[in-house]
Amino acid sequence: MNRNWMILFMLLLFLIEGAWLPFFIPDEWKVRIIPQFVFIIVLYHAVYKHRHTALLMGLGFGLLQDIVYYGQMLGPHTFSMGFLGYFIGLLFTTRNTSMVTMMVIAVMGSFAYQSIVFGIYALFSVQHLTFKYALMEYMLPSLMIQLLFALIVYVPMRKWFDSSPVSNTAEEEEV
Repeated sequence: MNRNWMILFMLLLFLIEGAWLPFFIPDEWKVRIIPQFVFIIVLYHAVYKHRHTALLMGLGFGLLQDIVYYGQMLGPHTFSMGFLGYFIGLLFTTRNTSMVTMMVIAVMGSFAYQSIVFGIYALFSVQHLTFKYALMEYMLPSLMIQLLFALIVYVPMRKWFDSSPVSNTAEEEEV
């Protein structure tokens, strides 16, 4: 039942980041903010639960983002979110990660996510921006929002994952 609540929570975040949050960002700001709250939860899943679950959630919600919010191409968000969820889970196998480490993971993961999506869009000529312009225009301001969100949800996520048992696979027991 715990997994179902997590998926419902992530669906709610998906709706908030794409439907409600753009109305709260003032038009006068010269920068563009792209919230990625679902990706932050995928990173929490990768670090505190299991990398395979983070991979599946990243693939599922990345595909939803590709279809619903970013219709230029199918795949960049799916690949980025799934790959980074699995990769971060592979790097951080201990479940006792501190808050500071988790915030560094959130910032570096979000930066890698945005860079991979930027690279894929640039490779297939979907966008014609320089990396420097994209970095200053929307990557760094979005990183600040992701960091703030990661700080806000750290304690609830940590309690949520500490209350649910971690499932070990045969692969992890051998290592």
